Amino acid sequence: MDQSADLSRRLESLIRTGTIADVQMKPPRVCVQSGQLTTDWLPWISLRAGRTRKWSPPTKGEQCIVFSPSGETAAGIVLVGIPSDLIPAPSDSPDEDVTDYPDGARVAYNHATGALSAIGIQTATIEAAVKVTVDCPKTEFTGDVDILGKLTVNGETLLKALLSYMAGMSGKGGSGKTVIEGNIEHRNGKLSSNGVVVDEHTHPEHDGPNTREPNK
Repeated sequence: MDQSADLSRRLESLIRTGTIADVQMKPPRVCVQSGQLTTDWLPWISLRAGRTRKWSPPTKGEQCIVFSPSGETAAGIVLVGIPSDLIPAPSDSPDEDVTDYPDGARVAYNHATGALSAIGIQTATIEAAVKVTVDCPKTEFTGDVDILGKLTVNGETLLKALLSYMAGMSGKGGSGKTVIEGNIEHRNGKLSSNGVVVDEHTHPEHDGPNTREPNK
C-alpha cells in the first residue's frame, strides 16, 4: 500500500463525526455512520464507569464523534451527546439542567429560581433502609394518600396526637370498637346517636312529664 495514502487515511480517521447507526446493549456497543463508512461495533464513552457507574445508552440518529487511536476505526471509541438539527438540545436556558426522555418525561432544575421538577413520569419509588426526611415549611398532596404503616404526629402516634380536620371525618371500627377517653366538647351543630339528636331529645320522667330539651 502506498505509504502516503495510508497515512492520509489514518489521519482522516483519527477523529470522525457521524451518527449512531445501531445500538447493542450487551455488551454496550454502537455502530457509527460517518460519510460512506459504517464502523464495526465500538464502545461509547459513559460519564462514569468505575465504582460509580452511569447508564444512559445512545439512540439511533444521535450525533457523535469517533476517536480512533493510530487512525484505526476498528479500535475507535465513540463520544456521544452532541446536539444536532435532527435532535436539538432540550433547553436553551443558561440556568437549567434538563433531561428529556423518549416517553415525554422531563427532569429539570433551574438554579436561578431554585425550582426542581420531574414531570411526565408514571410512577416513582424511593427505597431507604433507615430514614427519609422531607424538611420544608409546607407540603401539598393533590391526590389520595395511603399510609400502610403507623402514622406519627409530633412524636406521638396519631391516636395520641391532636387531630384537626376541615371536611368532616368518617370511618368504621371494623370488628372492634372505638374508645375515646377524656373530655369531649361539641360546638355549633347537632350530635346524634342511632338517629337520636342528643340536644333535641326528650323522654318521660319516671314519675312525671317529659323532660325538657337540654339547655332549655
